[in-house]
Amino acid sequence: MSGVLGILNIGKSGIEANEAGLSTAGQNISNVNTPGYTVENVQFDQSQPNHGSPGMVGNGVRATGIRRVVNSFLDSQMIRQKTRMGYWESSRLSLSELDTYFTHAQNQGLSKDISRFLSTWEVVANHPLDRSARATLITYGKNLTEDFHQMASLYSQTRNRLGELLTSSVGTINGDLSKIARLNREILRAEAGGESPNTLIDQRQQLMVQISTLTNAHFFSDKNGAITLHLGGQAAVTDIDSGRLEAVFDPSRDGYRILIHPPGHSGPPIDITDRIHGGKIGGYLDVRDKKVPLLEDHLNSLAHGIVNHVNALHVQGFGLNGRTNQNFFLPTIKVQPEGNIPSGLSLTANAVDPDAAKGSLSVSVSQDTVVVTDASTGKTLRKETLSGGTGTIHVSGYVIRVSGAGKNDVARFQVTGGNDTRGAALSMEVGALDPEDLAAGQAPVREGRNQGDNKNAHLLFGLLQDRLNFAGGEQPVSLHDFFATSVSTVGAWARNARDHYVAQTMIQKGLENQRMAVSGVSIAGESARIIQYEKAYQASANLIHMTNRLLDTLVRLPNESS
Repeated sequence: MSGVLGILNIGKSGIEANEAGLSTAGQNISNVNTPGYTVENVQFDQSQPNHGSPGMVGNGVRATGIRRVVNSFLDSQMIRQKTRMGYWESSRLSLSELDTYFTHAQNQGLSKDISRFLSTWEVVANHPLDRSARATLITYGKNLTEDFHQMASLYSQTRNRLGELLTSSVGTINGDLSKIARLNREILRAEAGGESPNTLIDQRQQLMVQISTLTNAHFFSDKNGAITLHLGGQAAVTDIDSGRLEAVFDPSRDGYRILIHPPGHSGPPIDITDRIHGGKIGGYLDVRDKKVPLLEDHLNSLAHGIVNHVNALHVQGFGLNGRTNQNFFLPTIKVQPEGNIPSGLSLTANAVDPDAAKGSLSVSVSQDTVVVTDASTGKTLRKETLSGGTGTIHVSGYVIRVSGAGKNDVARFQVTGGNDTRGAALSMEVGALDPEDLAAGQAPVREGRNQGDNKNAHLLFGLLQDRLNFAGGEQPVSLHDFFATSVSTVGAWARNARDHYVAQTMIQKGLENQRMAVSGVSIAGESARIIQYEKAYQASANLIHMTNRLLDTLVRLPNESS
């Protein structure tokens, strides 16, 4: 259309186009604080010109669409960064709790009670006839066992809490997967109808960020605008459908497995646990099923070492009541008699070198002779003669103590579990001892003789400084040095997680600033656009007003002619 009416249409197109610009600028400003919002710009294009004299005459403007202003590479970087941030955030929070407790245990808890328990043996050595000192020692032994119970419970509670967080996170991901599939369908439908589903795309982008914070997901965009999501190499979202994850506790590995049911998959779920190494879920799995079990093993080795080293010395001493061969702590080694055992005959076994005490032993007591053989091969390992029916045999990492053997006694025992440290911390208990049972002396107490003997108490006090063998230890170390290994390990883990989290936070802020520069709303910029659109709108309205006056002039021309 040309002529005056063409000018009228040009003004009309300008009003409509700039009205879209004003609306878009208003939308941007109103969402300046909306998380994940991407700034939008109106795309303008010239309308198809008219052919005529003096040539092709313009036909106004049209708003062809509303475009999200994005940098796809930057958005992909942010998604990957969220995965790293999520991993170190969950690791930092999980390990900081353990680090705080270990700091307390090093200064006030377990470490202090180990020293107090063993140091009290020196008090007993200095006052071997003092029942109150002996009773205090038993109390300190019980306090020590409570410390081990408390730390074992802490590990158990930590693993339970992380298991709950895993399950909760998997539930969150499943909800987000179904939402992304629904948004995919709505976006495809909107684009097929020629609409710009910018709000839907922003919502989908936010869900992608949330999933990336929880796990290492991979996203792919197809030519139609739908997003395909893969987890652990398996499809979790196709263009219109979604699968689901499952967190399952596996007792055989004492850990969680992450299983996926891909969309349309009718077979059993697929285990992707080993491929989940990022996001909060990756951090939870690493701390719960790798780091905490290492700490549990170390704690059990420490408890196992204290129990067996203390018992190995205690069974060789004598109490004020003349009794011997009594464990101070409940033993970790299983001594199973075969058949009937003669009255008065007693055999105890403790592992002072757990890594050497891996096999089972058969012990036969015949009159005054003890023969120890390898239970699996039958090979004789040690043969010793008892003195007065009592003796101690050191063999294959074990300390075996026999007492009360008569001249005609014959008995057999099976000794097992020398290197089994499982549950040692939680099961650690002081035996049912009377203060007079404490074996402070090395010689039997008879008719008032040797009651002041304190040699065995000095040996037990020496355990505080002695270098001892522990399960899994490369070389003998002191009790405090062995415990300090856990403290330093947890401290190093927590410090590493904290440092990485700080570094990743700085990287994240840098990426967010870059994204804001590209896709964020600028109040100043939008205000300038509003003024620009307003002026263009007013000019277009003035053009229509002017065209209206021209039409009035044309209408009046015939009347003026007449």
